[in-house]
Amino acid sequence: MALTSLLRLAYKTFPASPIEPFPNRSTVSRPVIDVLLRWNGKSIKYSAIVDSGADYCVFHAEVGELLGLSVKKGKKLTFYGTSGSPQNAYFHTIQIEIAGWPMDLYCGFSYDMQTLPYGLLGQTGFFDRFKVEFDYHNKRLELKPKR
Repeated sequence: MALTSLLRLAYKTFPASPIEPFPNRSTVSRPVIDVLLRWNGKSIKYSAIVDSGADYCVFHAEVGELLGLSVKKGKKLTFYGTSGSPQNAYFHTIQIEIAGWPMDLYCGFSYDMQTLPYGLLGQTGFFDRFKVEFDYHNKRLELKPKR
């Protein structure tokens, strides 16, 4: 696939329990996409949410370890997520493939993401490379590479 074309990816739907403000809720749809992370001859299929509120691309440290990275040898960054508590990420350059589009990615790996079921594709490393359009009504995400 040429890196100049438009890519449409479907949102993923997850089961959800009803809650007081949304008593009829049984599922939620989110812009979670499957990516392939690669480093040093190893690869892992991994899910990540396209998150315009995330400054960086950050993945679970355990995934970095499975790729063979010495996670804590990366450049350390302390950041604050929705919990308000400090979290640490260690940055490395790996390869990522999104729907057949391979590219290098400078991203963080964090041991502080246990409560998140997927990684984060954020502003630096993702939104700075793609024009991103969220289409919640059609449960679709559109990506077009920036030149």
